Amino acid sequence: MKKLKHNTSLLLVPFVAFLIRLIHKTIRWDKRIDYELYKGKIIALLHGNALGVAMLGIDRGIYALVSRFRDGDIAEKFLLSLGYRVIRGSTEEGKPQKGGSVGLLKLLKVLKEGQTVAITVDGPKGPYGKVKPGIILLAQKSGIPIIPVYVSFDWSIKLNTWDKFTLPLPFSRAKVRIGHPIWVLPEDSVEVKREELEEVLSSLSLGKPLEKSLERTKS
Repeated sequence: MKKLKHNTSLLLVPFVAFLIRLIHKTIRWDKRIDYELYKGKIIALLHGNALGVAMLGIDRGIYALVSRFRDGDIAEKFLLSLGYRVIRGSTEEGKPQKGGSVGLLKLLKVLKEGQTVAITVDGPKGPYGKVKPGIILLAQKSGIPIIPVYVSFDWSIKLNTWDKFTLPLPFSRAKVRIGHPIWVLPEDSVEVKREELEEVLSSLSLGKPLEKSLERTKS
């Protein structure tokens, strides 16, 4: 039964992706991300806000991290249909049985090539808003800043799931909120930076103005 459900979901992915593209065209954006400015950076987002942020990056070739297990097959096909690139694995350092080390190495490679990477920081299973340390380790090892992003919609459906997954409705007005770049230096505490990112994303989700220039001095 699980296999049948999985295969059925895979068949439906192109239709769902087409539907999302249609909805995307009706969204009234207050502004969009200038991806030339953020090219080669690490985009951090909450799992429940993934669809809204994904709409911003359609057909831009951004790399997204997806579970290497079977539940990641659907996400991979969906993201590829929206013009993303996909890396299978995890950011869980030191857990090769979960694809963690391999995932980090692949992400480091594409960042070195100047590519943009997007990571759901509290995925794949939560808790909601709880940032995992993998993205901090990635920023520390790569020397690339993290850009926190949150998208809110005036018309949307919020599902009763652990991540409060948001489905934007057609003709919604969307507000894009971008946090200040978070640099993680070699001497920085991973836990302190993890808490900083967690706080910024929480503030963005609540609508607090935190946007600053990308030219912010490293600290």
